[in-house]
Amino acid sequence: MDNLTELETMAANGARFVRLARGEKRPLGAAWQTKSTDDLTYVKAWLDSGSNVGLLLGQASGLVDVEYDEHAGLEQLSAFGILDLRTPTWRSARGEHRLFRWAPWMPPAAAIKIDGIEIRIGGRAAQSVLPPSRHPAGGRYEWIVPPSACPVAAFPAQLLSGAYA
Repeated sequence: MDNLTELETMAANGARFVRLARGEKRPLGAAWQTKSTDDLTYVKAWLDSGSNVGLLLGQASGLVDVEYDEHAGLEQLSAFGILDLRTPTWRSARGEHRLFRWAPWMPPAAAIKIDGIEIRIGGRAAQSVLPPSRHPAGGRYEWIVPPSACPVAAFPAQLLSGAYA
């Protein structure tokens, strides 16, 4: 699978990308979220230079990342039926990330942590590291369900219903 093709698929659907430090999760530069791009010429140059690439989350990209880093998060997502939803998904060093469509009713938070899962909404500056970036521990982020394989699913509202009960 060609990672640049997958990023092109995302860009064609409104995704915006940010440059991250080499082998890190940290965006480069001040006000990084205002420097996001959908121009894959820049993204390819970042990757060619060894930088990582992040996905700007929230209204600008229309995307939300639901992730877990520990087994408890996997169990939570399973209990909510989230693992049955087909949507672009990738693996990080410790867990998985699933993309969902952002919705205007979502709270204006960068991220919300609910037990073992984290919902990166992007109401304030938030981003997630994308394949083929390298994790600080050394491994590569990898697509499980690439963006070319399916559209981004609607956000499962039941995930946030418990956070505000």
